[in-house]
Amino acid sequence: MSAGRFDADVAVVGYGPSGAIAASLLGKAGVRTVALERDKNLYARARAVTVNDWTLRILQELGVAERAKQDMDVMPAVSWKTYRQKLVFRLVQKPDVLGHPTAMMIYQPEMEAVVRENATRYDALDIRFGHTFEGLEQDAGGVTVRATDGDGRAYSLRVRYVIGADGGSSPVREALGLAMVGTTRPRRWVVIDGEVLDPWPGSDELVFWSDPVRPVVDIPLAKGNHRWEIPLAPGETDADYDTEAKVWERLRALGMDESRVRIKGYAFYSHHLRHLEGWRRDRVVLIGDAAHLMPPWAGQGMQSGIRDAHNVAWKLTAVCRGEVDDAVLDTVEAERWPHVRLLTEMSVRLGMFIEADQRALVAVRNTVGPWARHLPFWNRVLQPSNATNRFTDGWVTGRPGRRNALGRMVPQPSVFDRQGGEHLLDDLVGDGFVVLGAGVDPRDAMTDQQVEAWSRLGARFRTVRTGFATTDGPDDVIDHTGVLTGWMRRHRAGVVVVRPDRFVAATDTTGLDVPVIRSTPAAVRRPEPAPALT
Repeated sequence: MSAGRFDADVAVVGYGPSGAIAASLLGKAGVRTVALERDKNLYARARAVTVNDWTLRILQELGVAERAKQDMDVMPAVSWKTYRQKLVFRLVQKPDVLGHPTAMMIYQPEMEAVVRENATRYDALDIRFGHTFEGLEQDAGGVTVRATDGDGRAYSLRVRYVIGADGGSSPVREALGLAMVGTTRPRRWVVIDGEVLDPWPGSDELVFWSDPVRPVVDIPLAKGNHRWEIPLAPGETDADYDTEAKVWERLRALGMDESRVRIKGYAFYSHHLRHLEGWRRDRVVLIGDAAHLMPPWAGQGMQSGIRDAHNVAWKLTAVCRGEVDDAVLDTVEAERWPHVRLLTEMSVRLGMFIEADQRALVAVRNTVGPWARHLPFWNRVLQPSNATNRFTDGWVTGRPGRRNALGRMVPQPSVFDRQGGEHLLDDLVGDGFVVLGAGVDPRDAMTDQQVEAWSRLGARFRTVRTGFATTDGPDDVIDHTGVLTGWMRRHRAGVVVVRPDRFVAATDTTGLDVPVIRSTPAAVRRPEPAPALT
């Protein structure tokens, strides 16, 4: 097929959370996108249980955060308890710096439905449910994707790039001849989803029940739903729970009965700790579960895929518009893997608390935990924060370091416009690139060539004023809380260039040129080995 004719710019294979976010962002930007999803209907079972402020900030960009939050509940804390109700440990959520609660409980089908409904607004997006990916062939000019429609008829698509967002089994990854590395924990868990009929004391609290024999994860989902994650005992298999009556035996041991809960479904899982070494292959980029799998304890698996989607979507938008070389796609893995690895390590640490099955170790944990939980150290190592939303190798000008703003996510405070109207920062400055100057027009710190180069990428230039100052500047942002200017000052930046994903690409102290990416995949930093499951 001719390299010059394309049916779309991008094909997104898989329309779960990662694929739907990637496709939505591309469609919103006007990039011609086809999304292929083999299932005809939304997957009805909840898998992910929570979202944090970063994920909500991405939903905000799509204009659906407030609608989605109507179906969520704020999660103030996570507790570890014994079956005798002794509090062993508690993690309290960190203060909001990104404009949204730092943790909210979700009912995943409801959240996905909001994203999918919103996506239908984008004329550039063609969503094909019931269409199955069958294979692909790449050449110098593009990618030919083979698929079958809902009636089994074969067809092909000619696109410029492909995003593989098709889950842990990933047919796209298989078609590329790639395999993940890492481990899978042999212990099996039964995950039971229920509808709450009669709330019980503590039914709205996320609790890890600490027990050397039957630790249980007790999770209040949104919309009146609840989940229990229970490990199978040594010698048990999935076949030992082949009827709902046998599943009820596990719930009755926790004090549940049919008057309180209706079982909506149950499934069995093993916990994976695997990743792909090399997320990009020429014109194909793999994201989400297709590129990495982590244990569920930190609640960050789905969210990591959504962040991958945000990262790749703005870069493919710039590539398809001819604004940057497609070598920028090499930075998707370089930027995202360090954060995925950090969250994987957090999840492993949490798992050590949750799954401990040696009685002596459990006794020490239950004795030391009530005292140690007051130490701020635990909040740093067991849950993410905006300080951990960063990378050290990627699409930036200069070298990210401990004291500069490069590769860090800009906070999102409430700000005023020049008329005194209050907004979240992102809503006021808009999508895409923005250049912020603390107390100055940022263009005054730039050369004419730099202003022109960023303008070609669609950048807007905003002056950030402090306090409650009045201004006639049409592009001024009033930082009445001082959060934004304080953050810039701490990172020694008077001017910052903020990317579409809200990470800093350049500063006045590190250089304000548009980043240049070497066009060799060898420039990508290879992932370190995955941490071992213990």
